[in-house]
Amino acid sequence: MTETPSVSRRRLLAAGGVGLGLAAAGCMAPGSERRATAFLRLSEDAQAELQAESQQLGEEIQNGSISRQAASQQLSELQTELNDELVESATTEAESLGLTVEDSLTPPGGSPMLLVSGSEGALLDYMNVDIVAGITSPDQFEQLRQQQAPAANQTVQPGG
Repeated sequence: MTETPSVSRRRLLAAGGVGLGLAAAGCMAPGSERRATAFLRLSEDAQAELQAESQQLGEEIQNGSISRQAASQQLSELQTELNDELVESATTEAESLGLTVEDSLTPPGGSPMLLVSGSEGALLDYMNVDIVAGITSPDQFEQLRQQQAPAANQTVQPGG
């Protein structure tokens, strides 16, 4: 009796799409190390924990036992904690595949992302990690980092 592969159609299409995207970005030349931006997503358990906390805080706001500001602060702290755990877990997974995590970034109110480097095969394997939502060019990471740069680093436009 043969085993049925456990790769879903959705996962296969995602991996194929990433492969095409990396190839189009010039990231699939054989024998060289590549860099990519990996977008992360919370596990289902972490999402459920965040949702349960949000619902509980909503009930506490309604019965007057906590202010909206305090509830928002608690929810923000939980989100930060879960994102930190996500980055740590994603880094461990990347390193186990032979990838190097060069940097990480979590936009305000957004999901974390990593700048990773390694072989194209390892990058494709990384796509199969449940907490990796997608992989794209390293330019995406740099653009998002620049968007988060403090206003003090922006130059004044001439004639303005």
